[in-house]
Amino acid sequence: MSNSHVEKDRRKIRGGRKLSPLLLVRDEAQGRVIIADGYHRLCAAYYFDEDALIPCKIA
Repeated sequence: MSNSHVEKDRRKIRGGRKLSPLLLVRDEAQGRVIIADGYHRLCAAYYFDEDALIPCKIA
């Protein structure tokens, strides 16, 4: 939790503010999705609840 971006998002969560959805990109060759934007938001949300549903958009 030493990353400043993660800490900024944690403060938003504590303040009751919603975070932007994660942007995921399909890697059809590997059969998975990759986080294109939002890794720090994911880390911040995971800190509070590792089972939380996290809004995402898939490109």
